[in-house]
Amino acid sequence: MTTPSRSALSRTAHTVAAVLRNDDLRRAESAFALFVAAELGSWVAILVYAYRQGGATEAGIAAAVQLVPAALVAPILGGAVDRLGGVRGLTWGYALQCLTMTATAVVLAAHVAPWATYVVAATAASAVTATRPAHALVTPALARSPLELGAANVVSGWITAAMALAAPALVGLLLIVAPPSAAFAAAAVATGGAALLAATLPRTADVPMQGETLWAGARQLAAGVKEVVANRPVRLVVGLVGAVSMLVGAADVLAVTLALGVLHLGTGAAGYLTAAFGGGGIAGAALAMTLIGRLRIAPHLLASALAGGLSFVLLAIDPTLGLALLLFTTAGAAKIVFEVAAQTLLQRIAPTHVLSSVFAGAEGLMMAGLALGSLVVPLLVALGGVRIALVGVGALLPLLVLLRLRALLTLDSQATVPVVEISLLRTLPMFAVLPPLELEGVARSLIEIEVPAGTTVVVEGDEGDRFYAVAAGTVEVVASGRTLRRLDRGEGFGEIALLHDIPRTATVTAVTDVRLYALERDDFLLALTRHASAQELARELVAARLDRVPA
Repeated sequence: MTTPSRSALSRTAHTVAAVLRNDDLRRAESAFALFVAAELGSWVAILVYAYRQGGATEAGIAAAVQLVPAALVAPILGGAVDRLGGVRGLTWGYALQCLTMTATAVVLAAHVAPWATYVVAATAASAVTATRPAHALVTPALARSPLELGAANVVSGWITAAMALAAPALVGLLLIVAPPSAAFAAAAVATGGAALLAATLPRTADVPMQGETLWAGARQLAAGVKEVVANRPVRLVVGLVGAVSMLVGAADVLAVTLALGVLHLGTGAAGYLTAAFGGGGIAGAALAMTLIGRLRIAPHLLASALAGGLSFVLLAIDPTLGLALLLFTTAGAAKIVFEVAAQTLLQRIAPTHVLSSVFAGAEGLMMAGLALGSLVVPLLVALGGVRIALVGVGALLPLLVLLRLRALLTLDSQATVPVVEISLLRTLPMFAVLPPLELEGVARSLIEIEVPAGTTVVVEGDEGDRFYAVAAGTVEVVASGRTLRRLDRGEGFGEIALLHDIPRTATVTAVTDVRLYALERDDFLLALTRHASAQELARELVAARLDRVPA
């Protein structure tokens, strides 16, 4: 049996292999990679074009013109995807992106009026909002097992992180030798290829949502906004999420402004700075793992806000390319840590029954923050130059956190953290590999059960409905009258029936007084299907235990 100490490289290989073995998933993930590259590359290209037309002011306006319609259209397209079903929604979404990217490339090559170019480019920015909901709907229907679904989700995350680094850098190289229209032409080719790949996916993967309307997403967004407005603590944290989105929107425009207006390094450098910001996000994701089970989140919000903001302030002192690359990377890492910390705090304070609506409202505010951030930069540049813009953007997030620090510390002390439950889950290999937010979410779903000695917890042959983790005491596992093993704290049972959808394979009885934490079937399966490594470890445990069960 392979032990949980298997190297990260080996687990990565197994995750990728799980996707590659499924032809349909392989095509879906390949299409998604082409889409992410086109989305990020075209964004850099339009900002470079706008800066050439009118400097930082026009770059900021162009960014807002892209983001505002996208924020309004996103929930409507999400509802359309639900009505069409995954494959059709994905295929038509990619085709629409190909068409709008092509149209933008044409108007750029034809040198039409800039305002007309921005309007056409805004249609492309709006079209890309259909892909992620459709991709999320398609992958479960294409997966042949929970392992494949989890692997596909992990690979999608890897693709997004890798393209955040690679796509802007590649576009930066392209813009050295070609105009922005070439970048949009390349994006059109990429999304066209994605549409062709999506068209080959089986129609059986179409899962339209019955009873949903095109406006379902808009209604969810409205419900989330209502909750945010009415709940003061939630409003505070969501406001910070919007503030970090402003930083991201400003960083995009600052990358172009620095490269072309200050460093005078040519259009390629804009892509390199944007890539550095995305690359920092990969490091930030690793740092965010340290937030698992932390009693206090506010100090991490403050530290990441200071690190991200001061990166821009320091860059104002000595704006050189090397320092810019380093500090943009630092800011990108701090941004991810801040987002994870804010989302964790939001999960702890928002009512469970409206949590999804709150996050939908936060998503809309994030889009608005991106647009506002892109407009702040040209305003600050006009008032005092690029250095003032860097200082202003860098000071925004730290000042907001410092001004509201007392309120954040109060929220932090009142928020409930399932520290004991998280600690217990981290002793179970299949849960220990889950990302921070997911692990804490699973911990909140656990049900504490006190079992007196001699009590039977599960009976061989019964239907499986829960997974159990032993927090204290000892239980005995018996199958066909034969004792198989005893389980103590940090061990679990019940996963075989849940993963294989079969009756219980053994009877489990409390030897001593026992404290258990139970996880309902749906919560257990959902947690594992989101993460391939967790599924892999669970399957290894199941295989080892089934070997001991009498035939």
